[in-house]
Amino acid sequence: MADRPGLASSSAPGAAALRLAAIAAAASAGGWLWNLTGLPLGWLMGAALVTGAWVMLAHHVVLPRLLIRAAHVAIGTGVGLAITPDVVLRMVGWLPLMILSALAGLLMAAAFAPVLARLGRVGPATAFFSLTPGGVIEMANIGGRAGADRMTIAALHTIRVGMVVGLLPLVLFAFYPHDTRGQAASAIIAPGPLAVALAVGTLGGWIGHRVRLPAAWLLGAVLSVGVLAGAGLVVTPDEVLPPPLIAVAQIVVGMSLGARFERDRLAAIPRALAAGVPILAVIMGVMAALAVLASRFAALDPPALVLAFSIGGMAEMVLTAKALHQDVAIVAAFQAVRAVIVNLFAGAIWSRLHLLISDRPKGPRS
Repeated sequence: MADRPGLASSSAPGAAALRLAAIAAAASAGGWLWNLTGLPLGWLMGAALVTGAWVMLAHHVVLPRLLIRAAHVAIGTGVGLAITPDVVLRMVGWLPLMILSALAGLLMAAAFAPVLARLGRVGPATAFFSLTPGGVIEMANIGGRAGADRMTIAALHTIRVGMVVGLLPLVLFAFYPHDTRGQAASAIIAPGPLAVALAVGTLGGWIGHRVRLPAAWLLGAVLSVGVLAGAGLVVTPDEVLPPPLIAVAQIVVGMSLGARFERDRLAAIPRALAAGVPILAVIMGVMAALAVLASRFAALDPPALVLAFSIGGMAEMVLTAKALHQDVAIVAAFQAVRAVIVNLFAGAIWSRLHLLISDRPKGPRS
């Protein structure tokens, strides 16, 4: 269920397959055209816009789970290949900052939830879980157990990821247009090692899925391939995935993002959306400002830290880091730590906040 971006179709499998092939072709064409502009995430953004436009016309787009998982494995494998012993040491060193960035995201959700609840006319639990920077399905499920409206949570999280993916790369590209570190020619991994790396990534993704890791197929692939790459058992440093494979992964992620913008779901909560969009924009700005501030005291560039602190999805932020030639391993590590902390503690934090809200009208606690 967690991998399904749209609603199932009741039509014949053959007709559904033809429709999926047609929208995939259109999404690929949109990605190709957007990529020609030279803007970051061209394949992803073009595919997302075409798919989103189709879905907003009251059509459903259902991507096969295996296709989404394969794209996440490919992205995770690419990140894992970038992990070296030096990168691992840096990740350990940045762990305190990773934890602080995750806590900052939760603090933003707690601080702005009352505003969303009042302006959007939603319950306090719905407001809080709609702003927590976790996975769409995870936050909807945890929030639902706390009595929140799952549909509102899912809709606002879809908007959150869409805003981050649509705006953040363009802003960073505008402010850092000549930041070309990492654009030096890299060798393309040979077919044999590529097959081994993808097989290892698939196994790691399956294990991650079984143990319920957040973004399991992506993070599991990162960890499994990273272990072998860090030991020098898969590839030599600076070998990368073939660009066509990265483009296909972007198209699939873009389609899965666009497929979430179902008109009926978004139209059902207009007031919550009207209030949620500016609140999410403010949170994005605050997290970006915190990242830039942190870059003054840390040996990381502002674009990398802005992506690391951002409240977008893990797959989307990793692809953005790669498109902007930033340190994908560090960005993935920040996003993974945040996802784990949010998924583990969002429910407990809400329980505490709920007690405080419930006790407030009664005066000081005895």
